[in-house]
Amino acid sequence: MRRYLLLSLALVLAACAGPTKPLENIPLVWKPEKEPIARMPSTDTGLREVKLKVAPMTDSRANPKLIGESKVKLPVRTVTTGDDVPAFVTERVKKLLAGAGMVVVESGETAVLKGDVKQYFVNETSDDYSGEVKIAFTVTDPAGNARWQGVSLGSSTRIGRTYTEGNYYESLSDALSLATTSLLYDAGFQKAVTGRQ
Repeated sequence: MRRYLLLSLALVLAACAGPTKPLENIPLVWKPEKEPIARMPSTDTGLREVKLKVAPMTDSRANPKLIGESKVKLPVRTVTTGDDVPAFVTERVKKLLAGAGMVVVESGETAVLKGDVKQYFVNETSDDYSGEVKIAFTVTDPAGNARWQGVSLGSSTRIGRTYTEGNYYESLSDALSLATTSLLYDAGFQKAVTGRQ
């Protein structure tokens, strides 16, 4: 019995200690917790009739590999990825828009959506994980003439064991879902892609 208690205590202490290996060059994983989908406005916006092409996004972040920091202990521990963030975000936004009810196409489009990733980051403190996604979007017609420009933001918070991959994935995934919902609710975006005034 004593041996069992000692083993149990050792496992608890090991769990509390958290991972020792740095979260460097981790893959990007889609793992939403609270916001698995993007939401379309319930009113008749005309978005469901649009044929939208989503162009490959660009990335203007200062450090394209950095996706998070843990400030729970000093020195600050970073979280980096070796994956292509704008390519990952492009594919997820396509799926989120399609899941919300938009017609996402590769050709025959009536409007084109372009994006530049400005923020894709999780800040972990002793209180929580705070994820933020910020994308500058542009809508053009099929010929490339600009119709609208705007910025969509998505933020998420959660608590969890420190410096854990899953918490970073959940924070980023939820924030991106919310940023996409923000885009769908933007009146300027709606007018630009539908042509409605």
